[in-house]
Amino acid sequence: MRPWQMLQCIVPTALTSDTAVDGVLEQLIEGRWQPLVFFSKHLRPPKLKYSAFDRELLALYLAIRHFRYFLEGRPFTAFTDHKLLTFAFTKVSDPWSACQQQHLSYISEYTMDIQHVSGKDNVVADALSRPAIQALSQGVDYAALAEAQQGDAEMPSFRTAVLGLQLQDFLVGLGEKTLLCDVATSQPRPIVPAAWQWQVFNSIHGLVHPSIRTTVRLVSSKFAWHGLCKQVSKWTGTCTQCQTANVQRHTKAPRTFDHIHVDIGGPLPVSQGARYLLTMVDRFTRLPEAVLLTDTSADSCARVLIATWGACFGVPANITSNRGAQFISSLWSAVASLLGTQLTPHNCLRPTVEQTSGTLPPLLEVSSHGPPERT
Repeated sequence: MRPWQMLQCIVPTALTSDTAVDGVLEQLIEGRWQPLVFFSKHLRPPKLKYSAFDRELLALYLAIRHFRYFLEGRPFTAFTDHKLLTFAFTKVSDPWSACQQQHLSYISEYTMDIQHVSGKDNVVADALSRPAIQALSQGVDYAALAEAQQGDAEMPSFRTAVLGLQLQDFLVGLGEKTLLCDVATSQPRPIVPAAWQWQVFNSIHGLVHPSIRTTVRLVSSKFAWHGLCKQVSKWTGTCTQCQTANVQRHTKAPRTFDHIHVDIGGPLPVSQGARYLLTMVDRFTRLPEAVLLTDTSADSCARVLIATWGACFGVPANITSNRGAQFISSLWSAVASLLGTQLTPHNCLRPTVEQTSGTLPPLLEVSSHGPPERT
């Protein structure tokens, strides 16, 4: 007798988790379902954003496509733990997206019989996506954790409190102790007593020291206790190693005399044949420099800038000025290009240099009427 003649039914069962889809091909032998082939596929980041319905539909589509060599030409029933998927071929409205249309069209070529199976009865496919209690996190002794639960006074309050948790006892170790877990999520989460909370946090956060949000997500996906998010956020925010290594921005200190502001002050009373001042102020140190000018031409400003500031402090990398005629002339631009200096003209007042240009002339006028030794 050929093996296929012993098959009464071939059933692909699909199941999804947070990051992967799973499926199993089963046959009914003497009233019991026996697994034949297993299937699993890791989801790419774009598909992780799918809705629950789309991911369950994708799991069924991928499972049938993977098992198509066993299913072609044979009647079979597809089981899923997502009940809405059983109405996919009977609903009146059209599929919402082209992706749903493609998946439903492919599935309809093989079967139209999709039935619901509860998660607790979907044992084989459920085992592919739900790890055992001992595999949840390294560095945690679950037998000792179960013993700590029995001696903790807060454990009975978890069983009676209305917290939206679905509590269930699991056997750990040699089956002598039970571990109280929450099974409302995709994997069982042990309830952690207060004495064990820091150890559990450190076993997860101490691996790579992720951010607060990532640490809360990792701990809450594997464990549960009262005030978990607040407590984990506080511990992560006060982690010394995180504060030492977590540099968000590197501040680059400006170079001294690298960026200056220039302006022209005057006219002033004639002194040594000059009536104007060329003021230069360093942006970083606020060091001012003022030089007498006989006229305000671009040629005179460029000569004074090179002979005074350039000779003392070097050629600046950037010069900021107003849009005076001498500062936007071709001669001023040619000199700056020759020196490798970037010009930054502005329409608005520059407080640094404007204060210098506005303060020096009155002081000079006052000093010109003082004693001869101060002139």
